[in-house]
Amino acid sequence: MQNTNSHQTNILADMAFFLHDIRYIILFYVFGDFLTTRHALAYGFEENIFLRSVMAEYGVWSFLILKLVFLIIVYYNYKLLRQESAGWRRLWEISKKFIISVGIFLVFNNLMVIFLECSFLEIIKSIPL
Repeated sequence: MQNTNSHQTNILADMAFFLHDIRYIILFYVFGDFLTTRHALAYGFEENIFLRSVMAEYGVWSFLILKLVFLIIVYYNYKLLRQESAGWRRLWEISKKFIISVGIFLVFNNLMVIFLECSFLEIIKSIPL
């Protein structure tokens, strides 16, 4: 019985460490993007064709479910990369920062749609080459 409790404690401690490690992914990529996308949909439509079709078929909450599935994939990669050498752990740090950066960009883009009714991507597309 002692061994089972110790194992459960280790799992909970590992999960708490993981959640702390990805707190900015959760803040920006998951909740920030979901909430701003949900609000921005009133001003236009989702530009991502896959997400547009999923949300049209199953509703906007399906977008949050996809984000949570993504977190499961991130956790799986976290477990694999953290068990490897320092080089692989460095890859985890780079991956984490990249996902956070994407989340910040998505929130910024959605806020532009909400307040300026124009996305950053639309501005980029309108620049003549």
